[in-house]
Amino acid sequence: MPIDLNGVMVPTRSISNVFSRYVTNLVVSNDDPTFLLSLRGSATPIVFEGRYFLACCSHQLKGVEYDRVALLEEDGTHLVTSAGVRHFITKTDSDYSDLAIFDFSEPCREHPDLRRRFFPFREIPPYAPNTDTLFLQVAGYPTSMQDYDVDEATKRLGFKKLKVLCDLDGQPADPALMRLRTTEPLSIDPDGMSGGSAFTVQLVNGRPKAYLAGMTTRAGGEHIHILKSGYIMSLLRAILEGRREA
Repeated sequence: MPIDLNGVMVPTRSISNVFSRYVTNLVVSNDDPTFLLSLRGSATPIVFEGRYFLACCSHQLKGVEYDRVALLEEDGTHLVTSAGVRHFITKTDSDYSDLAIFDFSEPCREHPDLRRRFFPFREIPPYAPNTDTLFLQVAGYPTSMQDYDVDEATKRLGFKKLKVLCDLDGQPADPALMRLRTTEPLSIDPDGMSGGSAFTVQLVNGRPKAYLAGMTTRAGGEHIHILKSGYIMSLLRAILEGRREA
């Protein structure tokens, strides 16, 4: 039967491709005239209560000037930065403090074509028995699969996306995380998957419904850890509340 994603019924055969739309390269602009950009793995674009945010991991940004974090337009001709508007969590022992959020609302107003890449984040998965989870999918851009050369046929940079089907694999000690097991061991090095989106399909009242499950923080050949989407939503709400108070 079709899967409900934000009230839209998506055929099961199409849901994997729909999920994988909502992940992007984490790009950093450079001053170097030859190497104009660097890739820092993956990122999850989210639109929440009318504002456009890019979620990634702080550990992906070591040595990076934050105002250089950017989105690459689909035709590969322009880099669009967030102008350094960012939000972090106070450092704790939890991987929740590895979450970094960049506000791309203003750039998205100036570049409307960027908006369709952002997932409308409206709700988190309900608490339910593991048996109600049908499957999960993680997507990202492993470093070993990327190519900076322009493809002669498409005239675009050779960035390649990896989609990984997973199952739940227990709760780690950190309550902010969820541990997933890949349905098949990965045949490539998953370095670069951090920051990528994770979606889940659950049975709700007997019917399949899809949700943003979270964002990858660590990936291995057989296990992937994701930061739960409820924690991402908590920071987004705090950001918007801070704007209203300001």
